[in-house]
Amino acid sequence: MTNNLEVLKRYLKTILNLKTDQEAEQVTIDEIKSGVIFKGTNFWIMAFAIFISCIGLNINSKAAVIGAMIISPLMGPIFGIGFSLGTSNSNLLKLSLRNVFRIVLVSILCSTLYYVLSPYHIATDELLSFSKPTIFDILLAFIGGMAGMIAISRHDGNRVLVGIAVATACIPPLCTAGYGIATVQWHYILGGLYTYFINALFICLGSYLITKYLKFAKFSNSKIKHINSYFGFLAFIAIIPALYLAYNLWVVNVYKDKVNYFVTNEVEKSYHVIKTTTNTETKTITIDVIVNEFQENLTQIITSKLKKYDLNDSRIEVFQTLKAINNRSEIQILQKQVDELKKEIDKLK
Repeated sequence: MTNNLEVLKRYLKTILNLKTDQEAEQVTIDEIKSGVIFKGTNFWIMAFAIFISCIGLNINSKAAVIGAMIISPLMGPIFGIGFSLGTSNSNLLKLSLRNVFRIVLVSILCSTLYYVLSPYHIATDELLSFSKPTIFDILLAFIGGMAGMIAISRHDGNRVLVGIAVATACIPPLCTAGYGIATVQWHYILGGLYTYFINALFICLGSYLITKYLKFAKFSNSKIKHINSYFGFLAFIAIIPALYLAYNLWVVNVYKDKVNYFVTNEVEKSYHVIKTTTNTETKTITIDVIVNEFQENLTQIITSKLKKYDLNDSRIEVFQTLKAINNRSEIQILQKQVDELKKEIDKLK
């Protein structure tokens, strides 16, 4: 039995060991340092990526937004921060922080410029989705940071980094902030900046933990320990709004599920429902139905069934559409009027 356990332990250690295919430490360090630099080619690619992302958000194109996230050099300085914290490299930390600030500044300027010049100032669904982050966005960023650091320490990690750039979505929130500045809407500015902040912060935290786990050689600088404490405090503070937004999202989804269940089990059994619209803020349920004849008390009938589904604080609006087969005479009258109008127009010509 003891021998079997030892074999199992060795087998699991072989599978879970991250150091088996790790490249030389210096190669990883050089790769991170090159990714941290933000000038020349990286500057122009970043600017173009922002414009592509803005266009994608403007026209609700997921493909354009994903393409912008793939080509952007945004992730390099963020991983540089996590790695420098894990290796106590204050010089790399300063360079990474400086370049992250430059990237944010350039991104917001480019996105603001685009939305100022663009005549199309509509808050699309894609744009709205990057203004209200939740705890799930934090989990994505944290896990993405860990996966990214593992990928950087391998010889063939670029394909993984591409996926992480898409999953963590750091570019679109900056575009949302630029849209807020261009249209002077503070909730977009704050929402976009907060989304970017928590994404970047938890990518750093994930990459920091993997750096520590892989036991990279440290630089001799004790001051970095205080900075680690600050980052830990920031991570704790950043989680609180995200938890609140996640709770609100849960409440909204629960309410929508109740409405859908109510419409399916009560309304659709008796009427043909064309469309159902739910306003979660005012708790108003709008239902379009097709009926054989108009019913004055239909709204009251449907409203009386709300309590059964724990929706008694909701308000129902019912719009009735009569079946065409029962209104043939009216249609014929209208068609006759149209024909007469056409004749009058022909006479005038």
